[in-house]
Amino acid sequence: MSIDATSVKVAVRIRPLADYEISKGCKTIIDVIPENEQIIVNNTKPFTFNYVFDAQSTQEEFYNCCVKDTIENLFQGYNMTILAYGQTGSGKTYSMGTAYKGEGDTGVIPRAISDIFNHIQDNFAIDFTVQVSFIELYQEVLYDLLSGKPRDQCVLDIREDTQKGIHIPNMTEIQVTSANEVLEILSRGSAGRATASTNMNSQSSRSHAILTVTITMQSKDDPANIKTAKLHLVDLAGSERPKKTGAVGNTFKEGVNINKGLMVLGNVISCLGDEKNKSTFVPYRDSNLTRLLKDSLGGNSITLMIACVSPADYNHDETLSTLRYADRAKKIKNKPVVNQDSKVAEINDLKKTIQNLRLQIVAQGGPVICPAEIELLKRKNMELEHKIKELNLQLSASLVDKTGVLEKNLILQAAVEKLSAKHKELGVDFDLTVLNITDALENNDAELIKKNVEKLNAIQNRFMEIDQDHKLLDSEIKNHDQTFVKQLFSSSNENLNESGTEHQNAHTHKQLALNTELQEVMKQLAMKETLAEKLISNAQHMVDYQSMQENELKMAALQKEKDELVQLLQLKNNAHGNSTAADQRRKRIKDLEGQIADLNRKVSDQARLIKIRDKDEQRINKLNSEITAMKQVKVKLIRNMREESDKFRAWKQVRERELAKLKHEDRKKANEIVKMKLMNSKQQNVLKRKVEEATALNKRLQQSLQVRKQAQESKTKGGKNGNWLKQEFDVFMNLTEAKVAVACLLEDRAQLQEQLTGLKENEEKEEARCLEEEIECRSAQIQDFQQRILESDEEAKAKARFDNIQTMAEAKAIAKFLWDQSADIKRQSVQNRFKITEMQEGLHQVREHKKMYEANLKSLDEKYGNQMSELEEYYEEKVAYLLGQLRGVKRGDVEGEDSDAEKRCGILEEQNENWRARFEQLEEEMKSQKRKNLELQSVIDKIKETGDRTYQANLLPMTPNLLEVPPRNLAVRTIIDDEQENFLNSSIDDIMEDDPNDPDWRKTPLGKRVVQEKKRLTSYIHKLNFDEDSSEERASLKRSSAGGCTCKTNCNARCGCRRMNRSCGDSCKCNAEMCSNIPSDSDKAAVETAENENFKKPKMMVGKKAL
Repeated sequence: MSIDATSVKVAVRIRPLADYEISKGCKTIIDVIPENEQIIVNNTKPFTFNYVFDAQSTQEEFYNCCVKDTIENLFQGYNMTILAYGQTGSGKTYSMGTAYKGEGDTGVIPRAISDIFNHIQDNFAIDFTVQVSFIELYQEVLYDLLSGKPRDQCVLDIREDTQKGIHIPNMTEIQVTSANEVLEILSRGSAGRATASTNMNSQSSRSHAILTVTITMQSKDDPANIKTAKLHLVDLAGSERPKKTGAVGNTFKEGVNINKGLMVLGNVISCLGDEKNKSTFVPYRDSNLTRLLKDSLGGNSITLMIACVSPADYNHDETLSTLRYADRAKKIKNKPVVNQDSKVAEINDLKKTIQNLRLQIVAQGGPVICPAEIELLKRKNMELEHKIKELNLQLSASLVDKTGVLEKNLILQAAVEKLSAKHKELGVDFDLTVLNITDALENNDAELIKKNVEKLNAIQNRFMEIDQDHKLLDSEIKNHDQTFVKQLFSSSNENLNESGTEHQNAHTHKQLALNTELQEVMKQLAMKETLAEKLISNAQHMVDYQSMQENELKMAALQKEKDELVQLLQLKNNAHGNSTAADQRRKRIKDLEGQIADLNRKVSDQARLIKIRDKDEQRINKLNSEITAMKQVKVKLIRNMREESDKFRAWKQVRERELAKLKHEDRKKANEIVKMKLMNSKQQNVLKRKVEEATALNKRLQQSLQVRKQAQESKTKGGKNGNWLKQEFDVFMNLTEAKVAVACLLEDRAQLQEQLTGLKENEEKEEARCLEEEIECRSAQIQDFQQRILESDEEAKAKARFDNIQTMAEAKAIAKFLWDQSADIKRQSVQNRFKITEMQEGLHQVREHKKMYEANLKSLDEKYGNQMSELEEYYEEKVAYLLGQLRGVKRGDVEGEDSDAEKRCGILEEQNENWRARFEQLEEEMKSQKRKNLELQSVIDKIKETGDRTYQANLLPMTPNLLEVPPRNLAVRTIIDDEQENFLNSSIDDIMEDDPNDPDWRKTPLGKRVVQEKKRLTSYIHKLNFDEDSSEERASLKRSSAGGCTCKTNCNARCGCRRMNRSCGDSCKCNAEMCSNIPSDSDKAAVETAENENFKKPKMMVGKKAL
């Protein structure tokens, strides 16, 4: 069964410019119009083909567009042929994939084989048999590449008969079952092909290769339905010119045979594509290549011709010739026939028609996509990506800020814990020491007093260490803040380009993950700390040991009373005493038993609570260990966040250094470019002269062609041969000069292209633009010359130039004219030779003068070299002096300040604004503390006015709130410490005498009391040691042996009780009526509370201050 005649489909593929073409500055002469599948060469006649692929097309695009769909014809029983035709080095083997070795871009053959076996695997209802053969046509001799025998034993013959048509006996056919087997056979056969290296292709094929895949299909449902199809994959050797390829020897002979076979193929294509002379004889038998391709061209096959061309103007003629052959080939009509029984074929055609009609009935359109919506979505996507980038940068900055705050918090927490422990320990030691001193004073134990004074000295030293720790903490916090602000500032001034965005995002994601983990750890830590505090609080109030002890004692007393009553009752029963007393005793015993039972129950409950408390203590210990572990994890996470930030900052610094290095290299290259510009200007002058000469030559050639046309017309009308011959000779000479000019222009363009490549590497845009214009100018001239040469049709006219000479006189006249012209050319040549000799002598003299001038210049350089060095040194000293002066001048006094100084000034202004904001914040805090100070001062004034000591007890609870102010605020801390010293002093009289506005730094109230006690006791010990017998000194203390005072007056100034911050009591021997140090009954309770608070509150206040 046959189908309608189909034309040979032609796909034109344009390869990119080769390296040697780019180095020569070749330009593209082919324009592609993809909408019309057209190619235009040098803006002349367009060529239209079935498929056109430009240089940017990929192997996959090429195969999917023009080959993939045609493979389906094989499984319908049609023969197929895919052949590649074109100039050597145009990409035929690359496109076909004949030299495929399992790597790189796959061509037509590997992809087609893969699709064939994929189709076979998907169709289980048909039995497939696949056979492969691979032959080579080398210098008109056919070789079997799969034979495995020596090459001389692999020669094959071509046979032809009426039934089989063209066939090759004894050709090796290998049955295959997978694509890998076929590719292995292809690789093995390709290794045996003849190849050689030429100037245009390092791996030039020197033979034609044909890979044939034969597919036999038999239906499982209908065994009689057998179809056979053949796929011929032809990789033709490329046509070549020995001048361009540089072929010599055997390679030259190979090229001659290749061109001969391709010439016959071109003649066959011309005959088949000539629609006017369909009866013309087709010379298939003139070459073995055309005999093998007989079915593919005009026979039983669906044929695709791949025409591979070069876009370079260097290969203008070869490209044009290939396109002309391809244009003729698309006019060839083939008549493919399904290779199967005619009846079965007819049935299959009917089934196919029915299936197509059904598909047309149920077919529906594809999804409709609105371009406007797509553009809107793209725009929204870009906006969202930009927002995401900005949010990532903000998130990264926030995480860095949080890391700094957490680090500062860790430093403060560690310091608080350390200082709190020290303050607590010092508070206990101080209370114990004061108690010991009080006892020693009452007992007049001088040795004990000395020991406790030493302890007070040690406590004072420890207080000095605490002060030093405070200063170190302030310094550490200050350094941390300065370092962190500096890092933030350096980070904020660094801009990332697109290449660093991915690194920035990865850093942000890591920081975010660590921050999330840290938040979870802090949340769990807070929960566990709260639970631990609750457990500790419950455990403290769970068991009342005092009540428990009282119950035990009471129970023992009741048991003893019960035992006594039981004994008395037994004695009375034996003595038969009064029954009434016995009844009372029994009743009392029952009451006692009830009370004892109640007490036993209470004791049992207390014991159970103790067990519960023990369990809670175990839970508390476990929670404390977990809290410690979680704190360690927290510290580790914070350090990891800081390390990630440091790594990212270091990475950015490396990038900055690399950028600086590249800028330095660019400056060096800029200096080199300046040197090259001088050489370039000289070359431009030379090239300009060449361009002018080429323009003049082009003009002469155009005039000569016009004159020749006029002469030809006059000759046709019967004019003289002399003018015609002269014009023909002029045209010939001008064409020769034009060809030489084209060669020179190609060489000049190659040199300009090399310079352009160097300038592009150095990013010299202006110079590169000028060179591009020069190259475009050269390319336009080359194109114009090639167009003129093409229009002259010199090859055709050269053959017919002397065909019209019919007489001997005309021949003699022509010979005489040519003789005269050759004599003129020889004379001009000799004259030019003399001129060249004279110019060479002049050039030699110029070179001698140049050497002399260079020697003089060198001596001058040596003469003034030292002077230049001294001047440069003096200049550098002046510059250094001026820079030193500029550093001492304010910003407003400097004119013409450079951009770096402005930038530094901007940085300082920004830091100044930050510190100003911080200072305003501290001022607000100080104002708040001043308000508290005024409130306290009002209380002091009230105490001074009334003299009521009960205010002291009311003032003490107010002071702990003041101690919660952070120690880093010096102004506020001074005010708070002043108030602490005013209200926490041991005597209310001292409060009256202190100055509340004293700005000096004071230690903690506890430290002040230590110093006061030390001074007072040192003075007292001195008096004991050196003046023990002095009654006057004993009287000065006015203390009795019982510890009370012995004042004779009103106990005002020198009273020992007042000195010890105590009220006079019963042990004192002073006059109660005259004593002013005895409180009233209503004030005793308040005074005792105030005295207790004077010794107990400092310890609590120290802890609060540390916290």
